[in-house]
Amino acid sequence: MRIAIEVARLGSFAAAARELRLSAPSVSRIVAELEADLGVRLFNRTTRQLSLTEAGLEFVQKSSGILEELDNMRSAVRERHDTPRGQLRVSCVTAFGNECLAPALPEFLQRFPQLGISLELGNRFVDLIEERYDVAIRVGPLSDSSMVAHKISTQKIIFVASPEFCRQFGMPKSLDAIRSYPSVTQVSGEWGRIHQFRYLGEIVDFKVLQHFTMNSARAVKNACLTGYGYSLLADFMVAKDLAENRLVRLLPNYEPVEQPIYAFYPQSRHTPRKVRVFIDHLTEIFGS
Repeated sequence: MRIAIEVARLGSFAAAARELRLSAPSVSRIVAELEADLGVRLFNRTTRQLSLTEAGLEFVQKSSGILEELDNMRSAVRERHDTPRGQLRVSCVTAFGNECLAPALPEFLQRFPQLGISLELGNRFVDLIEERYDVAIRVGPLSDSSMVAHKISTQKIIFVASPEFCRQFGMPKSLDAIRSYPSVTQVSGEWGRIHQFRYLGEIVDFKVLQHFTMNSARAVKNACLTGYGYSLLADFMVAKDLAENRLVRLLPNYEPVEQPIYAFYPQSRHTPRKVRVFIDHLTEIFGS
């Protein structure tokens, strides 16, 4: 069942063999034996493409449910007396991953030495189930009801600039005023084009001007430090720079609307213990 699912997911016997650490002939033989046992063909094979038959699609879908139940049962039994172990696959938004999550993981791995972590940083929305991630960390809620959302932290997007920039352009007094200043900002897909602030008891939108945009918050901060333009960056990214006077906060009267940061994981009757201890660690580290 696992082999058939991997072949279907990856679209290749060779790729499934690498993923499962088996030889390609072994994978082909096992699938052939499975088809002979079932009396149906599961895959259409050509020299260029491998695809599921109708029977194959039904088999893979039902097998996935059965294996999930078996995994849950095995995990539930083991975890009554076992320590967390195995590999934890985590997807995290780039800025939070670089600045906050990656530095917090060595302590976690020291506490749970039988666990390993594979961390992917990126701002795309991953399909946890399809791509086999255990946890995804994202800014803001998801509408997917099949996911459990656990709030681990928050972020505020604030206006910052270098002291050199402030000496050259002065300190802006309003959103209208700052629109005439050069900017270097992060835009990734739809994220970063509009930010919200509270001013005089009302929510106001600030549409980011496209003077100089990048899809990396670290790159934006480095460019901002040169004095070229102001930036909009997460508070956790610039806290040290503000404290050490490398950056100055602009428009402090405009209070950023706080954005929650969630850890998402698939709903399951038995959440794996490795996921539970990971979420607990994130809450302990970032909850305050």
